[in-house]
Amino acid sequence: MLIEAVDIYWWLLWGSLGIALISLFLGNIFDGILDSLFDSIGDLFNPLLVFGTLAVVAGSGVLWSKYSELSEIYVLLISLLIGLGAYLLIYYFLVIPMSNAESSTSISVHDLKGKVGEVITTIPATGMGEVLIQSPSGSWNEIAASFDKEEIKQGKKVLVVEIKEQILYVSEFNEF
Repeated sequence: MLIEAVDIYWWLLWGSLGIALISLFLGNIFDGILDSLFDSIGDLFNPLLVFGTLAVVAGSGVLWSKYSELSEIYVLLISLLIGLGAYLLIYYFLVIPMSNAESSTSISVHDLKGKVGEVITTIPATGMGEVLIQSPSGSWNEIAASFDKEEIKQGKKVLVVEIKEQILYVSEFNEF
């Protein structure tokens, strides 16, 4: 039995689809294995690029073989060029923007210094209370103590002056 080029294209296409489905269901495990394999090669060759490009080469190979009268070598060359184009598009418009994107919206408690918040649990002169600090990316409830050693009542605006051992030291904030 002779294997035709279109059969190879179909195998590549189904293999890429199979890897995509495995990645969908076992994504974290599969990504970890593939990332460790592709880390030694570099960022230019990551699993998304390689299997995406293989799928495009295989799909164009199937279509060119079926709907054109070109010889197999021309179909292969055209499919490889289309795959190269897809590779570059995926790399420049998907991989690079995703790698530059912010991966977390978490904030360190030390980033709250200088922020204005509201007391939600009264802060005694020598004890602890709680403040709510809001920002466009979320809100945080944090343990707070009075920087000036004065009681700060619930509902008052406060300014975070200092942070020690995960405790915010705040002063009452007076707007002019």
